[in-house]
Amino acid sequence: MQRLKIISGHLCPRGSAEYRRDIRGTECGSARSSADDVVVVHGRRTAIGKAKRGAFKETKPDELLSAVMSAVLTDVGLSPHKLGDVCVGNVLQPGAGALMARVAHFLSGFPETVPVYTVNRQCSSGLQALFNVAGAIRSRSIDLGLACGWVSPPRAVA
Repeated sequence: MQRLKIISGHLCPRGSAEYRRDIRGTECGSARSSADDVVVVHGRRTAIGKAKRGAFKETKPDELLSAVMSAVLTDVGLSPHKLGDVCVGNVLQPGAGALMARVAHFLSGFPETVPVYTVNRQCSSGLQALFNVAGAIRSRSIDLGLACGWVSPPRAVA
């Protein structure tokens, strides 16, 4: 619960003008919307299986990541051409996971003009990817972005 409170604090900082309370009485989110608000539109993750013995044991991580990246855009009805950036968080991947992220990027049908980069944070790389994309949107560097994260194979989330 403590970790959840900390993450919730990142999503709705105490410096906001107003707060509303959820059903548990926890402060969360600003009651007023503003032009600077960044909105997470959709989230998706792969199924979870037994490591090295489960249904995904023959599936490559870039294929899992690609499936999730494509599914998010399909669910939202968004063309990959409209994305300003793709950030993939990963932990302990060879070469910081940049090659796998780029392969997944192309497998998903994203054009080469949409940049992709990786971040490696020992705990919560996917959350760091979300913060990076949100920061780029807030600073008006991009209008739309895709944040993804994966843990070492065979799981991927976006």
